[in-house]
Amino acid sequence: MEEHPVIIIGAGPSGSACAKALKESGVSPLVIEKNELPRHKICSGILFGQTQVLLEKYFGHLPPESLYCEPRIIKASDIREWNREKGFCDYVWEIPKDGMSFPTDFFNVWRNQFDYWLLKESRAEYRDSCSYRGFSINNDKVSVKLLCKDESHQELTCSYLIGADGGNSRVRSTLYPEWGTESAEVAVYQSYYHFSDTGSLKDGSWTVFFEPEIGDTLSSVSRKDDFLTLCVGGLKGRSLKKSMEAFKRFLSENFGVVLEEEERNEGCVLRQAPPNLGAGRVILTGEAAGFMYLNGEGISAAIDSGYRAGKAVAKAIQDGVDAVDIYKKLSVDILNHMDVCLEQMRFFAAEPG
Repeated sequence: MEEHPVIIIGAGPSGSACAKALKESGVSPLVIEKNELPRHKICSGILFGQTQVLLEKYFGHLPPESLYCEPRIIKASDIREWNREKGFCDYVWEIPKDGMSFPTDFFNVWRNQFDYWLLKESRAEYRDSCSYRGFSINNDKVSVKLLCKDESHQELTCSYLIGADGGNSRVRSTLYPEWGTESAEVAVYQSYYHFSDTGSLKDGSWTVFFEPEIGDTLSSVSRKDDFLTLCVGGLKGRSLKKSMEAFKRFLSENFGVVLEEEERNEGCVLRQAPPNLGAGRVILTGEAAGFMYLNGEGISAAIDSGYRAGKAVAKAIQDGVDAVDIYKKLSVDILNHMDVCLEQMRFFAAEPG
């Protein structure tokens, strides 16, 4: 049976950062990704200031120019909220962490290309078009079941399994079956539209709205090259396709935005549950662990937690210590910052019942 010291499920920022830390420590992981790479993923594609600092710290440099889209930079001061009573006002999407402030020029990238670049920067072996199907543990080995693109079923073994598979993590659901049914969920839906007129919206801005008739969470619009990206969110039971149509009408009626045909759409589910870093030989990181910062910003928390998870697992392999215990100690500041972000969060259009 094929064996690896560590198998990472998910080739997003947390999985790639975890792989980078492991490789640096002399441990060679295998990264498994369910989609063919590079793949699209619902996200603003904005690299906030903390993300930039972490990329320099852990990967040594920022992404190449080929990953950026126009407008290349969105300034923090150009992230604005609008409502009918007050018009435009500032909307804060990143705050200092542990007294450290971050750059306020945010980078606008294509998320599919960014994730693929980050994975290649990790120098880890990866396998795409392979879906995770479950795991079992026997003594000190984890058996991982996969379904690959040729419809073949494979079973691999490892010493540690890393769940870096996002907010609707199947690894976490396997480890804690009740989590998938008991945790509240928010669905997010994003569409890319060709457009002929941005109306009175400022180019280079990112505008958010809290309109309950559109969605249960904030709605947002921003430009990426030749597309306007519209994002809506809702609790269980809301039709997000209807929300998107309502948002399009709202932008047309209030700002004179003229949208044309849709290029593509994406969706995901965010689960509202306390952070959980895993147990035993199964480690969770990024959104799979519940790591998320202010108003749903996830890339910086994913990179930071993923890298620390990798360092913890490497130490466990090399020194025979408890990986989860080490990981928890390494992540105290991340968890504390999440608490600060939660206190300042403004994400829902109305308080959920």
